[in-house]
Amino acid sequence: VHGIAEHSGRYAFVAERANARGIGVVSLDLRGHGRSPGERSYVERFDDYLLDVDALLAKAHELAAGRPVFLMGHSMGGAIALRWLVQRKKPVAGLILSSAALKIGGDVPRLLVALAPLLSRWLPHLRGTRIDPAVISRDAAAVAAYVNDPLVSLEAPPARTGAELLQVMAANRAAAAGLSVPVYLFHGDADRLTDPAGSQEIHDLWGGPDRTLRIWPGSRHETLNDLDREAVVTELIDWVLSHCS
Repeated sequence: VHGIAEHSGRYAFVAERANARGIGVVSLDLRGHGRSPGERSYVERFDDYLLDVDALLAKAHELAAGRPVFLMGHSMGGAIALRWLVQRKKPVAGLILSSAALKIGGDVPRLLVALAPLLSRWLPHLRGTRIDPAVISRDAAAVAAYVNDPLVSLEAPPARTGAELLQVMAANRAAAAGLSVPVYLFHGDADRLTDPAGSQEIHDLWGGPDRTLRIWPGSRHETLNDLDREAVVTELIDWVLSHCS
């Protein structure tokens, strides 16, 4: 499950590495993202995204034909994946959270956070300050590819989406102690969009004993598109394979 304003095609690299080691990957563009219809990055209710995950996992289970299925989410997609697990209460072999939106990072204006509930109610489609694309990676080529990708929205997210995400962050933290599926969290310690402390908190609060947190020194928001990407995806796939027996 990809992050806000982007699309699933940006994870072709991950799929290629996973396929090479015998793992299938299924992805989709969330409503309002990539090739899917809808206002860019806008959602009326955050739980509408769970319907997209329902469809994603239905296809994954169909293709897996009884083999283990893992749910992975990046950034806002991490918040969606965790919310899905809490709300749907359906089993998966494991949960993978990549730079998940569990706590707001330092580059998100605090005034905007404080005003989010009011703006969501009265000006739900209002868009605030754009985020500097350079915060996603130390790799200039990866940043350029992001900026020049026609399926990426460079607009700031709408007020409604932001407010809904903030509410879900709090709800996810409150629910973590009741979850016991294996979980693998990874985050860059230089991420300014989603605070790595959020991944640490979820790890510490997690209800099950099978929990792993990997912090990548120097990496920015997209560890899978940063300078250590090969090591990041290798460790991720190692974890998945270790949970397939």
